[in-house]
Amino acid sequence: MVKHGLERDLFIVIQSKNFPFYYTSDFVFLLDYFAKMSKTTAKPEEEKKSILNKIITFIREPSLYFCQNIIFGPTGFKLIVAFVIIIIGSLLKRYDLVPQSYFSVKTNIFNRYFAKLGWGWTIGLLGPFIYLTLMTTRTTKEIVANHLSRLLVATGIWLVVTSLFVFIESRTGTCNHQGFQGATRYVCLKGGHKWDEGIDFSGHTFLLLYAILIINEEVKAYRKGVKKIDKTEQQTSEVTPDGTTNPTKETFQIYQHLIRVVYIALGVLTVLWEFMLLSTALYFHHTLHKIAAGICAVFFWYITYYVWYQPRSTSLLCPAKPEI
Repeated sequence: MVKHGLERDLFIVIQSKNFPFYYTSDFVFLLDYFAKMSKTTAKPEEEKKSILNKIITFIREPSLYFCQNIIFGPTGFKLIVAFVIIIIGSLLKRYDLVPQSYFSVKTNIFNRYFAKLGWGWTIGLLGPFIYLTLMTTRTTKEIVANHLSRLLVATGIWLVVTSLFVFIESRTGTCNHQGFQGATRYVCLKGGHKWDEGIDFSGHTFLLLYAILIINEEVKAYRKGVKKIDKTEQQTSEVTPDGTTNPTKETFQIYQHLIRVVYIALGVLTVLWEFMLLSTALYFHHTLHKIAAGICAVFFWYITYYVWYQPRSTSLLCPAKPEI
């Protein structure tokens, strides 16, 4: 009847105290009964976890497939789609073929909390994604800093370009009031007067297309990161010849889940940016101003990722290309 562990120890104690045999047998029987009951109650919990894992896998796998094969498609294809959206949407706006809707109001929730904070959303997801995928291959701080510096460069480009757009518009626009000639847009509008827009390059078009392009470049590291996890999942922590330490199996599993979650989140964000690009094309800015802003986004994406950045660079002045 007695198995091991606590039951065995209590059985010995009871015998040493010269308890009657039937007390000893009853006590051991109760221990055995409660042990079986604890195993029985643990089964439903295990079954619940198993069902939950199946549900998560059922949702996750199609999402990953959709992201890899549709959302994060070839860059050339995404460029064609983006400019088709900009041109056709702008033509529909020009000839008043699109009815006014919730999205034609600048204060709509998508414009206020996503488009206007678009760069924060983009960097907020790309930063952890780059860091986690790098941690599956190398853990030196210098390499991590070098790759993260791409986001610093992109942020600088976004700030300079959008500020330049605002400056150009303020210099080419005029206040529609004789007493406010030469006033800035802010002063004109604060005075309750109408501001006649000048050359108003679309900052939203630049931001959205630029964000779509750099996200599409950075997620190319996903496949390599996951392959590295799958390859080393059975390994334990070890020190490599260059002095860096490979994460343990448990750490790799955590990275695996986090990378996939952030990867899917970037896919959702990309779809949202493409939708916001369509909304901008349909309701805001002149056609040429949107096309010019889009060309500007493509120029800075190409000049950085395909001219400036170099494979496996270790210099902070020349960030490395994303690991593919």
